[in-house]
Order: sequence, then structure tokens, then C-alpha cells
Amino acid sequence: MPRRTSIAPAAIALAGCLTGQYDPTEAGAAPGRSDNAEPLYQPSGPASAQNPAYSPDGANLLFTQFRAGYNAGGASLNLMPSSGGAPQTLLQNGDQAAVNLPGAAWNAANGLITFAYDASDRDEIWTMKPGQQPTKVTTHSGTSHYTEPSFAPAGDWIVFQDNDNQAGNTSRGSIWKVRTAGGAPVLLVDGPGSGTDNRQPNWSPAGNKIVFQTRSASGGWHLATIGPDGGPVTALSSGNDEDTDASFGPNGDWVVYSSDHARTAHAQIYVRRTDGTGSPIRVTTSEVYDGAPSWSPDGKWIAFESGGDGTAPTGIWRIPAKTT
Repeated sequence: MPRRTSIAPAAIALAGCLTGQYDPTEAGAAPGRSDNAEPLYQPSGPASAQNPAYSPDGANLLFTQFRAGYNAGGASLNLMPSSGGAPQTLLQNGDQAAVNLPGAAWNAANGLITFAYDASDRDEIWTMKPGQQPTKVTTHSGTSHYTEPSFAPAGDWIVFQDNDNQAGNTSRGSIWKVRTAGGAPVLLVDGPGSGTDNRQPNWSPAGNKIVFQTRSASGGWHLATIGPDGGPVTALSSGNDEDTDASFGPNGDWVVYSSDHARTAHAQIYVRRTDGTGSPIRVTTSEVYDGAPSWSPDGKWIAFESGGDGTAPTGIWRIPAKTT
């Protein structure tokens, strides 16, 4: 589900080590899973590791670590080997929150990562190269939050969500895009105007589609796509499922996402074709919450966050990808 960010002043620290190690008894993680999922990292204490996103070469994982629990407290951007290992802190600013989106958060064309950051006491869109200082892309007034950004494959545009209220059925999030170099954002999906809530947009590898999650005032979350310049919204999923956290596979023919399709107690990871044909294919089969997935660039792995119930702190896992 959408990632909350928090607001408070502090000082920036680049580089350094996080403390934490995998412990399957912490955070409700399931020991001895039967679905071939592998643990990569579990932070210590109340901290929660979330939103894994692969580097363009697949060697590393970018992720967000919340200090005080799931979506709670200050949050840092972090980097770890994609097969597991000691994470490094990329950006930490006290109790402020720097939060990346799973999927296309790290761009091959420009080498930048994009993320939401409340350094100015309002969530804005930022970029940075690992090891360098962050750059602010957007500046806006009002009470809304600019969050959940992802890159166009050429690296020249960033798509993001805009919400006044990031919780509850009264939220009416919109989808916008902005040039990576800055400038005036362009509206793609008007949430208030259409009476819908729209979140977590992710660009396709070919650049011809943007997938996002959407709901009406009375409905649950489902997946939809639009073109890079907006236009008609095309439903990708429907029915009574709660489908969230979608991003594309490396060839663009599949999306990976989180869903309660099997009516499990907690969301699991699924994949489905982007042309709308076929049925969802379940990837994880745990008894705990699995969400916020990203597909590796070589197509072999899906990284995701996993924890007790969708509110408990999570760790980072991976599982072999499948489409059958």
C-alpha cells in the first residue's frame, strides 16, 4: 500500500552502515517458508525495511528503512547487494523521510534514483546519484504531498502521485509527471475530477504505458494503465481483489503486484500479463504479508517486503520469478 512519510527537521548524512541482520523470528517473518523465498535483510528492533527496487544492472537493491516501524518515523534510503549483505545508508536526515517506490526508481539512462523527501517540511520529488548530494525536482505550495515517483526509461520524465490525504476512502490522489530537470508538472489522471484515488505509478520499460492502482469511493483497489501523456484509463484488473504495488517486469509483458486474490489473510505477490489476458499467477505462498515487489532486470527474481500482517515491521526477501 502507499508509503507514508513523516515530517521533522534534522541534518543529512551520506554513506555509512545500517545495523541489522536477518532473524526469521523478528517482525513476524515466517521461518521455513515452502515457496522458495529467501531472506535478504531484516533490520533490528522496530525498524522496517521496505520498497526494494533493483539497480539497472541488477547487482544492488535500493530500499527504504523506516526507523520506528512499518511506515513509521524517519526513513532513510539504503543500498544492499541484490543477493543479500550489509546495507549502506545513501541518505538519512534525522526524523525526516526519504522514501523510494518499488519498480522503476533507479534509471539506467541517467544513473539517478528518484524518491519522495520531506526535507522542506512538505513531500517533494527528488533525485540523486548514489554517493552524491540530492537534488530537488519539484516545489509546490498547499497541503498536498508529492510521493511515489518512478522514471520514464529515457530518464527525462518522472511520474508521481499527489495526495492531500494519504489514508482513508476520502483520498483523491492524482497522477502527474514532471521533467527530471524540473519545471511545471503535467496532470495525467485527475483524482478529484474523476472521483477516484490514484497512486503508485510505474513506467513501463518501453515507455508506452504507466501502471498504477486506482479505486472509486465505494470500491477496492485495482490496477490500470494510461499512456505516457495521459488519455483513457485502461483497466488491468477488476473484481473484488485488492490489487496494489504494481510495477513492470523487464520485458514489459508482465506486471508484478500485491493482492488478496486467493482470499488469504494477508496480501501475497502475484504476476499478470499487461495485455489483460489470462489469470493472475500467485508467486508467494506464505502465511504472512508479502508486498511492494520489484522484478529483477534479468527476469530471474522478484524482491519484496515481508512481515507479519501488513502493519508489523518488514524485511527484504526475494523469490524466483515465474509466469506459469
